[in-house]
Amino acid sequence: MQDKFIIKLLGIEDKHVELWDVDESKSKLQAWVTTKVKTQKCPKCKARTRKVHAYFDQTVESIGGLHKPLTLHIKKRRYKCKSCQATFMEKLSFIKRYQRCLSVVPQTALIAAGKASFAHASMQYNISSQRLIRQFDRMTIKTPKVLPEVLAIDEFKGDADGEKFQTVIVDADNRKVIDVLPDRKKETIISYLRSCDTGQVRAVVMDLSRGFKEAVREVLGNPIIIADRFHYMRQVYNAFDEVRREVQNELSDEERKHMKRSKEMLWKSSKKITSETKEKVDKMLSISSKLKHAYELKDELDDWFKNSDLHTAKEGFEKCIEKLENSPYESFNRVARTFERWRLEILNSFSHLYNNGVTEGINNMIKVIKRHSFGIKDFQRFRKKILWYQEVKEMTETL
Repeated sequence: MQDKFIIKLLGIEDKHVELWDVDESKSKLQAWVTTKVKTQKCPKCKARTRKVHAYFDQTVESIGGLHKPLTLHIKKRRYKCKSCQATFMEKLSFIKRYQRCLSVVPQTALIAAGKASFAHASMQYNISSQRLIRQFDRMTIKTPKVLPEVLAIDEFKGDADGEKFQTVIVDADNRKVIDVLPDRKKETIISYLRSCDTGQVRAVVMDLSRGFKEAVREVLGNPIIIADRFHYMRQVYNAFDEVRREVQNELSDEERKHMKRSKEMLWKSSKKITSETKEKVDKMLSISSKLKHAYELKDELDDWFKNSDLHTAKEGFEKCIEKLENSPYESFNRVARTFERWRLEILNSFSHLYNNGVTEGINNMIKVIKRHSFGIKDFQRFRKKILWYQEVKEMTETL
C-alpha cells in the first residue's frame, strides 16, 4: 500500500509499475521502478505475446518533492513476438517514446507557465524552455463565439507582431477575457464581431475611440454604448494639466520645480484635501489667476461627475459643456467638442452602471504577463498566454 502511494507521488498512474528502491540525498531524489510482465500487442502482426526478450534501463526526470529534482530509473522490458519473431519495447502510459521526462512534467510545467514565464517554468521543472514553448504552441484554447449581453472593449500596449496596440474583448458581467485581437483597427473589430453570434449583445462599454464606436454601430446596429467614466473625465484633467504646464513654464526655476512636484495636489478635488494641503494649493493658485480659474473649472466638472445621478446628470452636463465652451483655454474648448460628440454615451454612463474598470484590471494583468516574459513578440503566443493565464487562475481558485 505504501509503495503504491509513493508511485503516485512520483507522478506515475500505472498499476503495472512497482517501486524497487528510493534514495534521498541533500541535493536530489532518486527512485528505481520496474514494470510487471503483461500481455503486449505486436506492432507488426498484431499478435499478442508475453515473452520477454531483454531488459532495458531508462533514466528520466520527474517532478521532485521537497523542492528537490527527482531522477527516475525505469527497468523496462523488450518483448518478442512468437508469431513473426519481431522484438519491440513495451509501451508505458506515463512516458512517451524518446522522451527524457515523464508526461506529467511538461503538463505541470504548462500550468506553471500560466502565471510565470516559460523560462521560469522550464527551469522549475527541469525541461528545456523551447520544448515547453513548442508544447504550449500546440495547445488549443477555445474562445466563446456567442457574445454576452454586455461587452467591454479596450486597447492595451502589447507590441506584438509589429503592432504597438492590441484590443481585448471582455465579458463585463462575468469579468472574463473573451478574446484578444491583433490590433485596434476598425476593420479588425468589425471582422471579429461578424465572426461571432452577437444576437444577445445589448450594451458595449468603451473609451472615447471613434473607431470602436463606428465598428460596433456597423455590426450591431444601435446597441447601448456606454462611455467609460474614467476616460472622459481624464480629458478634463488633461486639459487642466495643459494650463498648468503653460503657467509653470513662465515661472522661475525654483517655482517651476515646486509646482511640477506638487501637481498631484492640484489634481485632487478641493473638497477632498486636508487643511494643510489646501494652504499649499491656495499658495500655488495665488501665483496665477489663469491657473486658479482653470482649477475652479476642473473642480466644478469633478463635482458634477461625482455628485450627479440619473435624474440630475443631464442638466449638469449641459451646464458643464457651456462652461467649457466659454472657457478662454483651448484645452477646455477641445473637451467641450469631445463631450458634444459623445453626449449620449456619457449620459448612458449614469443610467447604466458599467465601466471599463474590469478591463483596466485585465490590462494590468496583461502588463504583468509581459513583464514576466520580457515581452512576447509573437501575437498568437501572446494571445494564448493571456487566455491560458485566465484558465490557470480559474483552476487554482476552484481547488
